Amino acid sequence: MEDVEVVNFSQLKLTIGKEEEVRKKIVKSINDGQKTFVVTLNASILLRTLKDSYYRKIVEKANYIIPDGSGIVWALKRNRNILTDRITGIDTMLYLCRKAKEYNWKVYLLGSRTKVVEEAAKRLREEGVNIVGYYHGYFSENDFTPLEEIEALKPELLFVGMGVPKQEEWIYNNFFLPFKLAMGVGGSFDVISGTKKRAPSFFQKMKLEWFYRWLQSPIKKRHIPIEIIKYTFLVLRGKIR
Repeated sequence: MEDVEVVNFSQLKLTIGKEEEVRKKIVKSINDGQKTFVVTLNASILLRTLKDSYYRKIVEKANYIIPDGSGIVWALKRNRNILTDRITGIDTMLYLCRKAKEYNWKVYLLGSRTKVVEEAAKRLREEGVNIVGYYHGYFSENDFTPLEEIEALKPELLFVGMGVPKQEEWIYNNFFLPFKLAMGVGGSFDVISGTKKRAPSFFQKMKLEWFYRWLQSPIKKRHIPIEIIKYTFLVLRGKIR
């Protein structure tokens, strides 16, 4: 396995390799002054790119598309004989937060419910991360508060936890804002705040994190089992490779 390489996966430029080295490369991009957009690819995101041309165009604009889902890693190995570490979104976010302490980067959190993002910000601050601001993810198009705050605070890192596809669409439409890196982080604020638990190691090892997330919110995430079945079928047919 190469330390870091870019491969064509389902017509997307996927950055793969050793987990630590991929993350170091992202940090280098920030330090080199490259405005960076990171997409954490899983089965749900990939399926949406196959049916939504606008969303696919957004994902294609990312500087880094990393293999977040175990299903992505599996498809690469099965259909292309390509090996890569799984590079999860939440762990990448936490890694970048540790680097934020090292480089004195400012961090802004956007998304989730007010109490959740507030608690996530509090816990990260307790770890020494310079969280300069946060805002919930339920603002209207006429509420310019987060844009104005980000404009004024100029954070190096902007983490957006609004779920797919809203978070990537928001980053794409507001890429003019003065940040150095923006990344969609899904439900990471829920885990960091302690609102929800991360899947235990057993579920992770068995590639069943999706099942654990579904058990936590079966109604909200009722689409997940159907997506997993569809994705598995497409991989086994060689349609995703």
